[in-house]
Amino acid sequence: MSVPSSATADDGQWWYDTYKVADAHAAGWTGAGIKIAVVDSQINPDLPDFGGADLTVAAGAACEGAEPASTEATALSEHGSTVTAMLIGNGTGVAGTKGIVPDASVTFYGVGTLEDCTPTTEVEQSGHTPLGWMLQRALDDGADIVFTTIVVGQVSSADVSTIAQSIARKVPVVAGNPNNGFSQGFLPASLDGVVAVSAVDQNLTLPTGALGVANAIPETTVVAPGVAISTLGDGSSWDVAGLGTGTSFATPQVAGILAAAMQKYPDATGNQLLQSLVHNTGGQEHPLRYNETDGFGYGAASLTRVLAVDPTQYPDENPLLDKRLDQPSATDIADAEKALASAAPTAPGDSSQGSGASVVPILIGVGIGVIVLVLVAVVVTVIIIRRNNRTQRKGQS
Repeated sequence: MSVPSSATADDGQWWYDTYKVADAHAAGWTGAGIKIAVVDSQINPDLPDFGGADLTVAAGAACEGAEPASTEATALSEHGSTVTAMLIGNGTGVAGTKGIVPDASVTFYGVGTLEDCTPTTEVEQSGHTPLGWMLQRALDDGADIVFTTIVVGQVSSADVSTIAQSIARKVPVVAGNPNNGFSQGFLPASLDGVVAVSAVDQNLTLPTGALGVANAIPETTVVAPGVAISTLGDGSSWDVAGLGTGTSFATPQVAGILAAAMQKYPDATGNQLLQSLVHNTGGQEHPLRYNETDGFGYGAASLTRVLAVDPTQYPDENPLLDKRLDQPSATDIADAEKALASAAPTAPGDSSQGSGASVVPILIGVGIGVIVLVLVAVVVTVIIIRRNNRTQRKGQS
């Protein structure tokens, strides 16, 4: 990832120029037709940044007494609004944030604050954590891509099952790494199949984390711009833009790259898009390379290079299934694939079977009908002949 000379630390939109987003839009790759689920704490959907955008706020939060949307300027609503605007912002708000995929269809799932969170009855009964329950809702609602910037230390078996389902359905899940690996958890980013994203600055340097050391998170998938990024509001007012640093700001960019590629290459599976993401990092072509411990993983995510390469050349396999935690397991994923196959629609008009497949049951039905009619005619003829011959034997069908 190269940085234009015009980008400065005071320019909180430097990521937009770095990725040459305007060029992608000029070519028509704006995320149109792609459904993205944003799982975060809270959002203010009434901000001018979202005027004209295809934005839906899913009803209900995961914590008792919380709401998914709020017009009050708080750290939670500012955070969810900022990461969403980085996807579909129109540039008219206080920060001037323009989205990487402004024509995508975004549904926001508000978890609420996880501090002092009392899960709702529905969440408790599901067996999920509040975060996992929202991830499951996003999958069930048909999201093409799911991303979350929430970091937790523990997940439930139901949460792991949700990730197994996403792998079986080939739906990319993108998650932010912790900004402080010493005090925060590593989930869901460290789960198998999940894209784990970290932040870098204009010089491709990891920000300094706890104890004054670089925030090099093991098993990172890719890095993206996340230092000195414009925020919607300053934590207490919507009238002032702030600057923020963290993996949260890098995560929507990676989700946006996948969405733009999904629009351009509709025949590619989610697995092949993930393959393209990890193969086409940096500013030029190179062999696939990965470093598990340096915090950069496969390298810097690249919108330009991912759009330039047809992902259907890559294997239809999720490339992120060998993480040390080994959750979900191969058995979990296999079970999810079996459940998906058994639940697959079999109606003649099911589009997932292809236009030709829907004709097969009809042809079979017509063929059986013709055979039955022929058999009936034969039987009637035989009966008539036998009656004429005054035979006493019964006809056989």
